[in-house]
Amino acid sequence: MHRNPTRKRVACLPLLVASVLLAAQPPGPVRAAEPAETRQAEGTVSSRSWEWQAFGAYAFPAEVGIDDEPGIKVAISNSGFATTVLDRDFDREHMIDTFLRDDETLVAYFHFSKSGAYEGLSYYFSSGDGCGFCYDSKVQSTVKVEKGRIHGSLKRVSEPDDIQFDLAFDVPVAPADYGDPLPAGGGEPGKAYAALHTALLAWDYAGARPYFTEKVQADYAEKSEAIVQSFRKDHPDTSFRIVRGYGRGDRALLLVEGETSWAKVKTEVQMLREKGSWRLESEVLQVRLGED
Repeated sequence: MHRNPTRKRVACLPLLVASVLLAAQPPGPVRAAEPAETRQAEGTVSSRSWEWQAFGAYAFPAEVGIDDEPGIKVAISNSGFATTVLDRDFDREHMIDTFLRDDETLVAYFHFSKSGAYEGLSYYFSSGDGCGFCYDSKVQSTVKVEKGRIHGSLKRVSEPDDIQFDLAFDVPVAPADYGDPLPAGGGEPGKAYAALHTALLAWDYAGARPYFTEKVQADYAEKSEAIVQSFRKDHPDTSFRIVRGYGRGDRALLLVEGETSWAKVKTEVQMLREKGSWRLESEVLQVRLGED
């Protein structure tokens, strides 16, 4: 992992709401996703508390700008992005914030229109050093979107206590589709997930184990009980509903809604077909904001 931030000074203002919500979630199984070591961006970022060298860049379709128009976000970080893993995710920004961003791995999201026009940025580096959305018409941009890639340079010079950047990147834009739509209930991958759900609720270690990928099972060695205990934390408590499902070859993505003992949640489920059966590769929980 490539990290090279330099701390300038620490501010003491309240944390952003998004960071509070992430911290409030209980720990669960960690998704296997090592950051890429190949440099994806060049340049520097300087803010109220940090100075760092850009290393990673990842572009994906998203709602951008003050009006949440369809466009492209480019995440820039001092660490690389595992592009092939993120491409399979539905909510890429949530996955980046959950599995990559931390106290030393910094990420800023730059907003662009579909054609590449600069629309602003959002970031959170530390307490008092962030912006839910910022726009400066004086930002110098040569960014364009061509042949499925977004490339160019960005530069902003400002007061020392405000964010400044001088960046260049050339990366593919992540796909906007996730495969062929699955039947209601998620088809065969959904049936396997439902069977795993039943086993998890019953704390049935032997019944649950065949529904985990061989990689997940290997991570827990022979302790099938530990697998169930770990995944049970972030799994809906009583019932769930597969809202949508997508399949591509031996992979399937299920978007699930349900409840835990502490919140209404939505879950991204990655299923993998191994030896003719569908198995759970990862399950990532997210609070359903704005719901009681």
